[in-house]
Amino acid sequence: MPHISALLRAPIPLGAILRSLSAFALAVSAYLVATQICSADEAANYPARPVRFIVPSGAGGTTDIVARTVAHALSQSLGAAFLVEQKVGGNTNIGSAYVSKAVPDGYTLLVNTDTLTSNMTMYKDPGYDVINGFASVTMLTKAAGALVVRKDLGVSTLEEFVTLARQKGKALSVASTGTGTVSHLTGVMFRQRMDLPEWTDVPYQGTAKAITDLLGGHVDAIVAMIPNFVSQAASGDIKILAVTTKDRSPVAPGIPTIAEATALKDFDVSNWTGLFAPPGTLGPVVEKLASKVALVLKDSATVQKLAAVGLEPAGDGPDALARAVQGNVTQWRNVVLRAKLQTN
Repeated sequence: MPHISALLRAPIPLGAILRSLSAFALAVSAYLVATQICSADEAANYPARPVRFIVPSGAGGTTDIVARTVAHALSQSLGAAFLVEQKVGGNTNIGSAYVSKAVPDGYTLLVNTDTLTSNMTMYKDPGYDVINGFASVTMLTKAAGALVVRKDLGVSTLEEFVTLARQKGKALSVASTGTGTVSHLTGVMFRQRMDLPEWTDVPYQGTAKAITDLLGGHVDAIVAMIPNFVSQAASGDIKILAVTTKDRSPVAPGIPTIAEATALKDFDVSNWTGLFAPPGTLGPVVEKLASKVALVLKDSATVQKLAAVGLEPAGDGPDALARAVQGNVTQWRNVVLRAKLQTN
C-alpha cells in the first residue's frame, strides 16, 4: 500500500480539477438563486407579523408624532400592525444602538432625527456607527431651522443680530434644544462661520421650556425648527430673523434664509427625521418599506397631520437618506471638533 506522502505528491488529473470546479460553481449558483428566491419571498410576505418603530426620544415630541403618523398610515396600507415603542436616553443613543444591534429582519426599525449624525462626533462611543451600523430606508420628514429672538432684544434683521453678537459676546444668550443636538450645532456653526465671539449657549431638554423662557425674556435667542415659532411670531411675541435651509420655508415664506441675509451663500441645514433598519436587512425588504412609505407620505391625511406640526413629507428612498447621513456626519464633525465639544 503506497505511503500517504506518496499519495499527496501524486498529480491530480486536470479533468478531475475541472469537474470539481464546475461542481463548486454550480453549487454557488444554486445557493445564490435560492437566496434570491428566499429574499423575494420574504419581501412579498412582509410584514408577516407586527413591526416595531423604536423612537429614542420622549412621547409627544416631534419624532414621536412622525413615527405614530407613519405607523398608522402603514398599518392601514399594509394590513399589519406597526407599533411605536419608546427607548429613551443618552441623547437618543440608547434606542439607536438597540436597533443597530437588532435582528436584521425588518421587524425592528428606528425613527430618529439628524441628531443621529451629530452624536457620531459628539460622543466618542455612541454605541453604533451611523454609516455602517444601519440600513437607510427613507427620509420621512424635513423642516427648516430658524434663528429666533425675543421681541425686545432690539434687533429686527440677521445683520443687526450679528452686530449685536459682536458687541455683547458672552452677554448674549442663545438657547437650543440640548447640547449636541442639531439645534445647538447649527447655532455654533453659524457663529464659527461668521467669525463671531462666543456667546452663552443655554441647552434645554426640548423646545417647550426654551420657548417659554424666550417669551419671558430669560434668554435672548434660540435656534430650533421653525414650526415651533410661527404662531408666536405672527402675534409679535418673538421675531424670526432667518431660516437655516437653502430655500425659504413654506410655513414662513416671508422669512429670508441665512444664505440670503449673509455672505454664507452655501449655508444649508435641514432638520430631518429618517427611518432606519439594522445592517444586513434584506434589500427587497428595505425597498418595499421605502416604496410603501413614499406612498403613505403622499396621502392627503398624512400630509395634513404632518403639516399641522409644520413638517414637510420626504420619502426620497434609501440612497437620498444615506447621502444626507454622510453629509451631516462630515459637517457636524468639523463643527464639533473645532468647538471642542466632544464628550465621553
